[in-house]
Amino acid sequence: MHMQRPIVRGRRRTMPKGRTSTTVAAFKRSSIVICSLILVVGVGVILLLDNPIIHVLAVGIAPSKPTSIDGSSGNQQVSLTWGAATNATGYLVEQTDLVTGQIQQLPDVVTTTSLTVGSLTIGRWYRFRIIPVNGTIQGMPSDPIEIRTTGFRGSYDHYYALGDSYTSGEGAPPYSGIADCVRSVNSYAYQLGTGIPTPVMIACSGAVTDNIDKTVQHPILPGTQLQQLQSSPLSNSLITLTIGGNDVGFANELKTCIFGLHSCTSRQAVISQKITALEPRLVQVFQEIRVVAPGADIIVLGYPLLFASPNGAHCHNPIIAVGVNGSEMTMIRQLADQMDTVITQAASQAGVVAAASGVEQGFAGHEACTANEQNEWINEITGLTDMVHGSFHPEKPGYLADALAVNARRTSLYLTGMVRRS
Repeated sequence: MHMQRPIVRGRRRTMPKGRTSTTVAAFKRSSIVICSLILVVGVGVILLLDNPIIHVLAVGIAPSKPTSIDGSSGNQQVSLTWGAATNATGYLVEQTDLVTGQIQQLPDVVTTTSLTVGSLTIGRWYRFRIIPVNGTIQGMPSDPIEIRTTGFRGSYDHYYALGDSYTSGEGAPPYSGIADCVRSVNSYAYQLGTGIPTPVMIACSGAVTDNIDKTVQHPILPGTQLQQLQSSPLSNSLITLTIGGNDVGFANELKTCIFGLHSCTSRQAVISQKITALEPRLVQVFQEIRVVAPGADIIVLGYPLLFASPNGAHCHNPIIAVGVNGSEMTMIRQLADQMDTVITQAASQAGVVAAASGVEQGFAGHEACTANEQNEWINEITGLTDMVHGSFHPEKPGYLADALAVNARRTSLYLTGMVRRS
């Protein structure tokens, strides 16, 4: 008899009613917490990214300004060193050709604090700045430094002679051009030799510093001396000048010494104070010339000591022989030397070349009242009473001494180059 196997059905397992509700509630709470955390994190990220400070931190910190910059000149190259900038990963070098005005950023990022820049032009002025970088972020550039490479290209394209009567050529006639400016082709500006073009003579007798940059000296002149320079072509230029003597009134003080009834040595302290006070004004004028002609070689001359040392002096003009004694000669020499010192100091501060000491040395033994009249390169009084044109100014041999002083400083500049601050 066939027996059918009974079908056994499994019993559904069920959770107790209380446990089911607890699990569902826990799951819901967990989901809510997770969603809340996601929302908080998302909002927080958005807020942080909108915060500019956090944004800078996210992409990098701007490096600080390099603490210093220095350099030295070479043959068609310059060497630069600078102080490290905080947070800088490297440095870019900005180069300006001061003759052409062309500015370029050298292509490579420098990871040290020094660099030699090559392939430069012989005897040319350049300006450099160091730009710190941190990744793609640039910081403030360094202060600029200007460096002239060594050498001389053989000639200048332009030459400008500025200043007063000690550049115009007074004392060494014949004179030509604007009468009041007393200009002579026997000036040192015409005796500098090979490689120097015929000068554009801007200097004018009687000029003071204000005639360089503020006031037109004579109505017939086309502007201040700086304006005349500015309107001229300045590429590959040489500029020379003498200035300062008229600011302290040397000509009038000499008249007082020669024609006064009493010794003029009592004036020494007053004149000395004027000379000292003139220095910042000279710095300003020299810097203004630099700004107008940044690629030029600028040489500032001084003044001779005017009188021979009184120990061996002999004045040949009778008015001078009677009017000036040994103490007064000593005072005038001391004041002229002080003026040359101030000119030299001002030139150094302004970043131009000074030839003042060379002028003193060149005239040594050849000043007014040198015992041997044939060796006297400075006029005493050019006539019995004429104090207007030529008195106590160089004769042609004296201007040649000026030219030699300029050329000596040119030679030094070509050999060593020059570094100056902007």
